Amino acid sequence: FGLDTGYRFWTQYCCLDRRFPSCMFLSTSSGTAMHVDLRTKGRITFHEHLSEKKINTLSLHPNGHSLVSAGLDGTIKLWDIRKLRDDRKSSNATVVMKSPLASYNCGRSVNSAFFSPSGRYVVSTTMNNKLDIFQDMHLHEGTREKKSQSNIKPTKSITHDNRTGRWLSTFMAQFHPSMDIFCVGSMKHPRQVEIFSAEQASLIGTISGPSLSAVASRCCFHSSTDRLAVIGGNSSGRVTVMR
Repeated sequence: FGLDTGYRFWTQYCCLDRRFPSCMFLSTSSGTAMHVDLRTKGRITFHEHLSEKKINTLSLHPNGHSLVSAGLDGTIKLWDIRKLRDDRKSSNATVVMKSPLASYNCGRSVNSAFFSPSGRYVVSTTMNNKLDIFQDMHLHEGTREKKSQSNIKPTKSITHDNRTGRWLSTFMAQFHPSMDIFCVGSMKHPRQVEIFSAEQASLIGTISGPSLSAVASRCCFHSSTDRLAVIGGNSSGRVTVMR
């Protein structure tokens, strides 16, 4: 797509657009976010600088226009994708950062932030050892024309050891495809995957066993089965399916 700006540039995160299977969201190490439509020979719908540092994740609300970003700058930001454009077409050589509708600064890097399937909650995994839960974040709207933004705070926070160290992938709490529960890896012994309720902000279960012999840094729920199944991957490339 002609986006490469040198050896310091890489694609940090990619996810499919739930509205259109042939489209996807991308974030980069330089703090840009974009939407690519593969139905039209890879046309870029929007390309904007949303942060001064790399963006770790992007997540779209079920309403189809509220987007949450999280990254190395320690902030979680809310955007309306209907107001994002392709800034590469601008004649202004100076990079202009967009103002979010709302934001929260946790003070440390944010590994991830995702909307729940109902859209009611956002869960973020931060390097200050917290799982922060925001309720109805998509309803917070600042006044973009006045360059202001409504600062938001977590509705609830769960203390969680997210210090995986330099040799392990970072934790990213992920929601179930249809329920407002999320799973995340754990540094505890014996090795386990923890499942939390977003509504109650509490631990509702753990999964462990002899097959889970290492920290499952990245976890997700299986989306194509009626049974509750969790898939965990470790930094050695081993994948464990847990039921």
